[in-house]
Amino acid sequence: MNKTAIWAICTATVMGLVVWTASRLVPFSYNEYSFFIGLGASILLFFFSSSGGVFSRAATMDASEAVWKVQKVEKSKVKVGGVFYGAVLYTVISLIFMIALYF
Repeated sequence: MNKTAIWAICTATVMGLVVWTASRLVPFSYNEYSFFIGLGASILLFFFSSSGGVFSRAATMDASEAVWKVQKVEKSKVKVGGVFYGAVLYTVISLIFMIALYF
């Protein structure tokens, strides 16, 4: 088993424990919200691990206008690792449980 797989399993486990603990402290149903929390975490991790997206292009355009000099545009890059894959794993597992619970 490689490092990425270990990080993914650890991340999915920790996310599950954190969301379950939060569902005990704050009155919400773990089964109903776990998928949406995992989906939101996956999207945020993907968004913050990328570079050269829409916001980077807007910042480059603003810098070009400020100094009257054409800036190079960065190509979009995404560097995802075990933590992102763990969030996706947690999301998929919670989706399966949610479907099994309601159907």
